[in-house]
Amino acid sequence: IEIIIQSLLILGLLFTIYFKVDFGKKKIENHNNMVIAVLPFTDFNETKDNQFFADGITDDILTQLSKISDFKVISRTSVMKYKNSKLNLAEIAKELGAGSILEGSVRTSGNKIRIVGQLIDASSDTHLWSETYDRELNDIFKIQTEISEKIAEALNAKLLPIEKELIETNKTDNFDAYIYYSKGRHEYFNFSNDENEKAIEFFKKAIKIDSNYALAFAGLAEALVQKVLKYNGHKELYDSSITLSSKALTINSKLPEAYKALATAHKGLGNEDAAIHYYKRAIALNPNYWDAILNYGQILLTKNKYDEAFYWISKAHNLAPDNIVGLISLSMVYKALNCYSNSIDWANKALALQTNQTFNAFLNSHLADLYLNTGDYSNARKYFKKNVELDSTLSSYWYLGGRIEIAAGNYGTAKKYLDKYLSDKNNYPEYYYAFVLLKIGKIDSAKIILEHELNSYKTYFETEKQTLNFYNIAFAEIYSILNDKDKAFDWWEKGITENFIDIKRITQYPYFENLKNDTRYVKLLESMKTKIREFNNKIKESSPEFKICN
Repeated sequence: IEIIIQSLLILGLLFTIYFKVDFGKKKIENHNNMVIAVLPFTDFNETKDNQFFADGITDDILTQLSKISDFKVISRTSVMKYKNSKLNLAEIAKELGAGSILEGSVRTSGNKIRIVGQLIDASSDTHLWSETYDRELNDIFKIQTEISEKIAEALNAKLLPIEKELIETNKTDNFDAYIYYSKGRHEYFNFSNDENEKAIEFFKKAIKIDSNYALAFAGLAEALVQKVLKYNGHKELYDSSITLSSKALTINSKLPEAYKALATAHKGLGNEDAAIHYYKRAIALNPNYWDAILNYGQILLTKNKYDEAFYWISKAHNLAPDNIVGLISLSMVYKALNCYSNSIDWANKALALQTNQTFNAFLNSHLADLYLNTGDYSNARKYFKKNVELDSTLSSYWYLGGRIEIAAGNYGTAKKYLDKYLSDKNNYPEYYYAFVLLKIGKIDSAKIILEHELNSYKTYFETEKQTLNFYNIAFAEIYSILNDKDKAFDWWEKGITENFIDIKRITQYPYFENLKNDTRYVKLLESMKTKIREFNNKIKESSPEFKICN
């Protein structure tokens, strides 16, 4: 009996060791071969002048695979940082959440090209597929198509007829035009004003060589949009972008890049319904088009469709897990859902991931606002002061400081900060300032401002076709400050009807202090809580992998 017991104990121990101990191999959590990361292809040419070419081939294959709906393809922005990385494939796969890794190399000689590709199971480090292509340079388009189809075959993915058509559609027959297009994309993704200008010129050269090169038209359209959004280009460029995108679609009506550029231009012009239509079209043609998905989610967020916005923004984050704009968008949608701890976590992740401090000022303001709404004035002041240290002349920072001190009840300090805000002649006193004036006894001045504010908001609601739900609450706050309770409750209720559910703002700011003893106050707060629960329940169904606060 003792021998049997000892044997069973030893077997149990061996069983535990086998299944629990890591024998030097990193295991991939939630392993799924259909989640693919396309690592930057290595350039094996002796000179590195053609690095754009290897990057272009990486982009092309990634884009081709993205059109297969069975796959989840990690975005370019997330994989490019692994160029020349010393991490092993298992480590990269774990960071990206990928089950399969495609890696390869490119070498050119005269008019010959060699492309080597290999698909690796990240969990077992075994090859699922590999191939070496020795072809003429002009065969590069066929090679890209073959690689995509071979990977689909190796992973037993369903390749729908429309997906096969999209993958096999020839973009151009002119290799020189393709080279200029690849150079344009390479410069575009450097994300600076100078590189964007170079991208525009390269796209134009590609179009000059091949006037039917739809991708080049779409690339130029996207670069013009970026010029407006990031580099202070004139808004008339949106119209040029729409013309170019439309031209691309007359050549190829199933080009997701053209629909995305068209959507972004319409978004810039304020045509949100048109933007939504074209983003949806782009996503239908490329289910992994992460930046189109993110932009679509952002529009839904502005339209107060929080559950849908959460779904698309979280999907974009899954495809581009370390993209800062995606992290910020997640933070903003969590804030909209009153999940402030989650919102703060995602904002801090974005802050930590920055390499060039581009979003420092925005994230400082965002975090100050989040802490303000939770009543953590110490942290709110910390991030406000960080922005003042960055640039004490920027009036919007003092406006933020004024709002913090209003909520904290420090009206003298609030006035001092708001006076600095108003020292910029482009700014004008709002009802926030009037509230402070009332608190320090300057009643006549406050009433003049409040009367002006009432007229401004009335004009806004009479003339604007699309109004923001927040302005309903602003109107309610003005009426509350004036102690017109009925109108304050009416406008508050209208805001809730249009999905204003920021309870923290209602309870943290003092503008509704005249309403708190009224039974309607509790009733409307409960209405907001009910809406939040409804949104959260929908999100739990569509995005169960993301935690939603109660």
